[in-house]
Amino acid sequence: MAFLSSLNTPLSGMTAERFRLDIIAQNIANADNVATRPEDAYKRQMVVFGEDKVFKKILYTKLETGEAHLQNYVKYRGVEAKAVVDDPTPAEPVYSPNHPLADEYGYVYESNVDVATEQLDATEAENMYSANLAVFEVIKTMATKALNIGKG
Repeated sequence: MAFLSSLNTPLSGMTAERFRLDIIAQNIANADNVATRPEDAYKRQMVVFGEDKVFKKILYTKLETGEAHLQNYVKYRGVEAKAVVDDPTPAEPVYSPNHPLADEYGYVYESNVDVATEQLDATEAENMYSANLAVFEVIKTMATKALNIGKG
């Protein structure tokens, strides 16, 4: 049943996009935070995706040794979240001398999160999640039909 491991690829994409949505939600929740110093302001976080090379490494190793048993490739994955990085955009100073967190010059520093950008990113992540779900459903349907071929 090695062909069932192909389900891991869209599942890994769904997991990665779900994680991305969690980070986006965290960014939106902290969008209105202010700080006294720019380095203390909340920084927008972004997810960096990358290829999970477990499959490629196993495949090349097996091809070099001449081993052709596909059952050994059960740990296939497609994509993974490699890191969460801070957006380097600086915090915005806002003149608000009556704010309790204002510095000696009357400025507070807002987070660099743009809610509209986060909403667009969330829509993109939802669309990618849905695309991976559709691929998962197609593979599942093909596997079910393949298993029913021998039934009379």
